[in-house]
Amino acid sequence: MKQITKYPLVLLFAAFIAVLSVLDMFVSRREFSEMENRYLQLKPTFTVKSLMNGKYTSTYETYINDQFVLRDNWISLKSRTEYLIGKQENNSVVYGKDHYMFDKLDRLDEERIKQNLSNVKEFFTRYSDTPATFAVIPNSYAVLSDKLPYGLALVDQFAYIDKWYAEVGGTGAATLSLKESLLEHKDNYIYYMTDHHWTTYGAYLAYSDYVRSRGMEPVEYDSLTANEVKGFYGTYFSKSKLFNAVPDIITWMDIPTTSVTIDGGTTIFDSNKQEVPVTGLYWQDKFETRDKYAAFLYGNNGVTVIQSENNRYHSEGKTSRILVIKDSYGNSMVPYLTYNYDEVVVLDLRAIPFNMSEFMAENEFDEILLLYNFKNFSEDINFTRLKY
Repeated sequence: MKQITKYPLVLLFAAFIAVLSVLDMFVSRREFSEMENRYLQLKPTFTVKSLMNGKYTSTYETYINDQFVLRDNWISLKSRTEYLIGKQENNSVVYGKDHYMFDKLDRLDEERIKQNLSNVKEFFTRYSDTPATFAVIPNSYAVLSDKLPYGLALVDQFAYIDKWYAEVGGTGAATLSLKESLLEHKDNYIYYMTDHHWTTYGAYLAYSDYVRSRGMEPVEYDSLTANEVKGFYGTYFSKSKLFNAVPDIITWMDIPTTSVTIDGGTTIFDSNKQEVPVTGLYWQDKFETRDKYAAFLYGNNGVTVIQSENNRYHSEGKTSRILVIKDSYGNSMVPYLTYNYDEVVVLDLRAIPFNMSEFMAENEFDEILLLYNFKNFSEDINFTRLKY
């Protein structure tokens, strides 16, 4: 006993571990972490096969990490400690000025970009009879560069976008530069502080540029009924866990529709496999959760078809149709398009359940808009679906 008391720190540490172990036995296992906005690993089922191939050991390690007692408190403590010692990033999220966070995008997969451009060019060439536009949305740090830490070297998004546009322009498709409008309004709230998306107003600026490029005028922003949802902590927060992050405000516009279908139906299933009715452009219940941005268009679904009587350019006897192929940035921009088109058909290549060539053969569109954010375009593996 005297030997043990010579090492009080060892004794305290052992007692600490023992207490945590006891607590861990009585703490219920969580399926979902609101703080991290992700599902947690539950205890894996043991099989000889999973043990032999190493899957059980790996999964069990993840389970221990995910279900560790007081996990959220430890994450918060780690964040505070790193902040106090002057760390300017965590998990590839950079801490900027005025409570903004940014992607630490310091390298790109050039081969992936080459493949994606090839697939896009082939698609535009194959359907060259339909007017098409290619639009790449710069991620926040390119526009809000004055909020980055001094001396941080990141990918020059605008230079890459110009290069991509030069390549795609050879197909006859139009390209839409969003640089000027976003830079002009950079002092407005056009990107979220804690999330990788643009805000509803940032999306409006891009919508305005697009419809003007097509010879139309946008609906007036101030003419729409805006609704605010406070307390939004987005993807950057989920990755970095910055303890003093300032929550964002999501704005959604009350835009009427006559019909919204998702993958051919008027219901979807939530993560608990419960049926949810599609009653408009927004999944209202999502605004009450951590993943608030998923409320727009009910998240990322294969095919969303929106019909309305909002189109101010409606021609009697004709239904104008636009096809929007997009990533999640498009979810907050698409609602505005109802004021310029009778029907908006939205595709997400990550979730389409059909052959693209068959879909195009069965449908006619007045315009095609391919809309992706910079980072996603440089990384997405689903552009091959445009070929088949």
